Amino acid sequence: MEQIISDDYMLKNMACYKIKDYVAANRLKPGDKLPTERDLALALGVSRPVIREALGTLEALGYIYKKRGKGIFVKEADLSSLFQEMLFLWSHVDNQSDNLLEFRIILEQAAVAHIVDRAGTSDVDLERISRLVDEAERAPLTKKEFAKHEYSFHRELLSLTGNPIFIQLTDVIHKYFQMVELKNKDNDSSDGVEGSIRDHRAIVELLKNKDKNGAAGMIRSHLLKPLGAK
Repeated sequence: MEQIISDDYMLKNMACYKIKDYVAANRLKPGDKLPTERDLALALGVSRPVIREALGTLEALGYIYKKRGKGIFVKEADLSSLFQEMLFLWSHVDNQSDNLLEFRIILEQAAVAHIVDRAGTSDVDLERISRLVDEAERAPLTKKEFAKHEYSFHRELLSLTGNPIFIQLTDVIHKYFQMVELKNKDNDSSDGVEGSIRDHRAIVELLKNKDKNGAAGMIRSHLLKPLGAK
C-alpha cells in the first residue's frame, strides 16, 4: 500500500531545512540567538504553527535549545541523538552486533594511536585514567559495579582524543554493548572482573610507554571478551 505523506509533514520538514539554512547563511554560532517564532515565520514565509513544529523537531535533534523567557538559541554540535537513532535501527538488524563490535574496536584502536601521538600535551592526562584503575583495584567489584567502571574507563580514555564527535559516537555504541552484556547476567557475581581490570591497567601502561601497537592489540583483546569475563 502506498504511503501517503501529509502536507503538514512536508511543510514541517521544509521549515526545518529553511531554519538550518538561515543559521548557516547568517553564520550563527553555538549560543547565538535565533529570531522569534513570529519573525522566523515572516522571514521564511511559513506559518507560525509550522515554524513551532519545526523548532520542536530541531530541538529534539539537538540543533537548538530554548530558554524560557529568553528565546531560542543555536546549540553546540551534539550528534548523540542522531547516533542513538542510528543505533536503534542497527540493533534490529540480524547479526549487526558483530559488525558494531568490529566497528567499535576499529574506532578505539584509532583512538589509542591518536592519544599516543598527543601524549605530552597538557590535554592528555594519563594519570587521571590511571587513578580510575587504582580505584577499581582497591575494592572487589561485582559485574554490575564493574560495568559502571568499564563505562567510565572507556569514556575517559576516549576523551583524551580531544574530539567531541568521536566521543559522542563511541559513547552511544558503548552504552549499547553495556546494555546487551548486563541483560540476563548474574550481575552480583564478581567472576572475571579482576582480569578485566588487569586489562585496563595494561592499556594505561602501554599508553604511558607510547606503545601504539601494544595498546591497540590490548584494546582488541579486551573488547572481544564478554563484560567481566576478560
